[in-house]
Amino acid sequence: MSSPTRRTVHITRTEHALPLPASLRAVADLVGAVQSELAEASRSSTDAELRVVDGTLLAYYDVPRAAAVTR
Repeated sequence: MSSPTRRTVHITRTEHALPLPASLRAVADLVGAVQSELAEASRSSTDAELRVVDGTLLAYYDVPRAAAVTR
């Protein structure tokens, strides 16, 4: 029985931050931006996560390093 091949994968996280409190419209815009980016990359919006950290709403998802683009 052979062992599975081990690979090292480098990932970059794309993150959007919105300070809280924020309007519902601002939250919708944030989510819409993330959905658009993922759709453009042919990915599902379920690949993203939302969290509140230190009074900031974070929307983020991981992308392969080769696909990472900074804006």
